[in-house]
Amino acid sequence: MRILHCLTALSHHSKLAKPLSLAFFTLFFAGCSVLTPKAAPCVETQVLYRLADMRQINETAFNKALACDNLETVQLALINLGRIGDEQASNLILPLLKHSNARVRETAAFALGISLHKPATPNLIEQLEQEKNSKVRAAIVLAIGNLGGDQSVHTLARLIENTEDAQVANAAMQGLGIMSVFHRHLLTGDTEIEVARVIDRLRDEETALKASFLLARVPLLRDPHVPDVIALLRDKNNSLDSATQAFMIRALSRLGHKDITPFLWEKVGGENNAIQIAAAQALGIRTLTSADQIQALNDLALKESPALQVTVLQSARRWMTPQTLKALRESDNSWVQSAAFLATNDKAQPEVQKLVKAWLESDDPNHQRAVIQYFVELDMPPVLKQLAESDKAIIRIGAQRALNTYQEPKTEPQATPAELPDLLEKGAAKVKLTTTQGDIVIRLFKDTPYTSANFLRLAESGFYENTYFHRVIPNFVAQGGSQLGDGSGSVGYSIREELNQRSHLKGTIGMATAGKDTGGAQFFFNLAPNLHLDSNYTVFAEVVEGMDIVMSLEQNDQILKAEIIK
Repeated sequence: MRILHCLTALSHHSKLAKPLSLAFFTLFFAGCSVLTPKAAPCVETQVLYRLADMRQINETAFNKALACDNLETVQLALINLGRIGDEQASNLILPLLKHSNARVRETAAFALGISLHKPATPNLIEQLEQEKNSKVRAAIVLAIGNLGGDQSVHTLARLIENTEDAQVANAAMQGLGIMSVFHRHLLTGDTEIEVARVIDRLRDEETALKASFLLARVPLLRDPHVPDVIALLRDKNNSLDSATQAFMIRALSRLGHKDITPFLWEKVGGENNAIQIAAAQALGIRTLTSADQIQALNDLALKESPALQVTVLQSARRWMTPQTLKALRESDNSWVQSAAFLATNDKAQPEVQKLVKAWLESDDPNHQRAVIQYFVELDMPPVLKQLAESDKAIIRIGAQRALNTYQEPKTEPQATPAELPDLLEKGAAKVKLTTTQGDIVIRLFKDTPYTSANFLRLAESGFYENTYFHRVIPNFVAQGGSQLGDGSGSVGYSIREELNQRSHLKGTIGMATAGKDTGGAQFFFNLAPNLHLDSNYTVFAEVVEGMDIVMSLEQNDQILKAEIIK
């Protein structure tokens, strides 16, 4: 009966003198549809994925999908339009912001956010004023931040100050944090953000993480705020998690207030690894005023924790004594050795020169990368030109990159497979990664079929065997899939991004890229909530076993075997 009523209404509209627009038909039929996930899909899922792969908009197919009775088809069409992006896609998405179904409106907002069509920002702001559903409002707000339009900062700042809705406040704070990465120019000078209100949000368990994320990303804190913030972080009655505290330590590290350094020493002596590493990073960039503090930082560098040792060596190299550096250059851990080598200021000393000669012949990727960086820092193009002919791939490629003569292998986009693996279709695809630290089991998501199927195919082919985690940054990511241990080693093709609404929380896995639609084999474990990556990188899997192994990964640990669990 509802469809009949809609057809009758359409007949009435067709008598109007003014022609009806394509957008009208999209919205009209979407509003008339009785949405249900179990209805027929109208347009085959694979057709929508294939169009997204080709970054091609077939208006007939997409309009049919957007007007479908099947909720999943409508949402899939919206997300794939967002992945295609730009003006044409944005124009097809916009009418669905007013759809009768809240889940559709939420998906439409997300799709506009990833479309990167900045002129859609005013439409989102207008819809925000009319929208009543909290989840949809939050999606709209996050999209406003991701697009980075002219009114984005003002809109999000006012929401942080005034909204009573925790979901919306979180989205506004995360949106501004994302803007600090992708639209930094809009956050210069007076940002309009009321910092006292952000600190208030820090006191609320529901909004604390996003508030700390914003304060870590945007330099809003000033010295007068420090005593209250430190008191809050010391308050044992507050249940601020380790990620929130790590973000706040980063926020405080920019300031010169006298209470900050003693507070950091408290935190670096704690048991939590994430907080300890954040505090060590912060101490390394501060001005230490006594010999005792300098010695304490050197003692920290000598603790038996490679991630902590490397953190201190990289952030506090100016405070490292010759004795500490010598001891760490003699470590049995090549990641620590290399960091100590690069932290050594006197590069001419005989011991360092001896290492240079030895590491030019070494097969250890950490050593090879360090020795190339050594010649780069000393600005020695003649030596680099010789090394650009080395028979060792990491040294050769590293030298060529330093000389700007290296040409990255070209890759061709590869289409989504016509049929997905059965395990992926059932939502049960798991892969066990046997690494030099231990076993990790990951679960691949069905709704990122392109990325997940690609990962399964590479695992089954043996591609990942003996590949490296070439980029490990404590409290950030462990990036793997490099065949050579320096980030090199291409699969020879690229895959499309499948941006989705999942957040880069600790234990999720994202596809590493060097720009839009440049993924291949490399992926990264999120070692902390990396909220600034949301809506900009594909989250395609999560760790289900072995998170302790993930957190123990060191630079150039290896994947010995990737096995599909059946």
